[in-house]
Amino acid sequence: MKEVIIATGTLGGGGAERVFLNIGNEMSARGIKVRVLVTGSRSVESYPLDANIIVDVIRSKKKNKVLKIIDKFNQFRKYLKEHEKSTVISFFPDVSAYCVLASLGMEIRNIVSERNDPNIIPRKKYMKIIRNMAFRFADSCVFQTQDAKDYFPKIVRKKGVIINNPINSDKMPKINAINNRDTIILAVGRIVPQKNFLMLIKAWELIEKRYPEYVLHIYGDKTYRNGVFTEEIQNYIVDHGLINRVYLMGFSSDIYRVMNNAMVYVSSSDFEGMSNTMLEAMAMGVPTIATDCPIGGAKTVIKNGENGILTPVGNEKKMADAIVHVLESADERKKLSYAARKVRVDMSIQKICDEWIKLL
Repeated sequence: MKEVIIATGTLGGGGAERVFLNIGNEMSARGIKVRVLVTGSRSVESYPLDANIIVDVIRSKKKNKVLKIIDKFNQFRKYLKEHEKSTVISFFPDVSAYCVLASLGMEIRNIVSERNDPNIIPRKKYMKIIRNMAFRFADSCVFQTQDAKDYFPKIVRKKGVIINNPINSDKMPKINAINNRDTIILAVGRIVPQKNFLMLIKAWELIEKRYPEYVLHIYGDKTYRNGVFTEEIQNYIVDHGLINRVYLMGFSSDIYRVMNNAMVYVSSSDFEGMSNTMLEAMAMGVPTIATDCPIGGAKTVIKNGENGILTPVGNEKKMADAIVHVLESADERKKLSYAARKVRVDMSIQKICDEWIKLL
């Protein structure tokens, strides 16, 4: 088996990072030689890597933006020459562009992957152009949903494949019975506008007096743009008298334990690829409510009313109604909990890794 290089900007706490590190760890456990190439300035490692995975770093010290791009391109080309005949899997638009363009003329197989709504991310037009060019020249393109694949032109769709996010249930604890959980409504994700936690808080505000025993816990990295959005949300919590009803908990390295104690999980995103935390909550048997947001990840997994509940994007009233529906019925919570757990089989790390290995 040829060497696999997973190229990324960061090893931080995002959903894409969790996907490729889970896949990388599984490949390494199967005896495949895996390297992780980190190209961004953040050095934090939020998820554990298999001991046999080698981490390489490409960074530029140039201050000028143009010189930095040229420097990084040259570093990529030198690195890829040293690892010719490898397969490179890249997960972010700028990283994919560097990998594909810097390896032109080399015996390198490039697999690029779209992890968000390509209509929105990246937000800058020139980055969209660079991403679309990289996808045209790549050998294979991996998408999370059919909607994401359909965004791209025919030349990209022809070499595109849809692969769901993996669930590593071997790492999960024994599931708590739904009636043994704490009275916690849980949400997980970076504190960024995309996740629309403010809408969720407003939805909870509509009904929270009916459920004095319940609290809303939001877990996730609070440092985006130096915490400016965290401050906005925290100010709303204080100004609206919710200080003992809503808590911003920060990042957790043991999110399965958190989920195992939650009564309800809510994903309030305005757009999303396929939410890892939504899948993990379902796999942990947490009754799950999610916005039916583009680019179709939630509706791919959730059959409304059967294994979860879908609500319209940005609609706090409908979100509040869904939370009430779940909190009011122990039978409904039990039904959703048991049905949701089936994602463990459909999206097991073993099954999803097999699909990635087919591309190598």
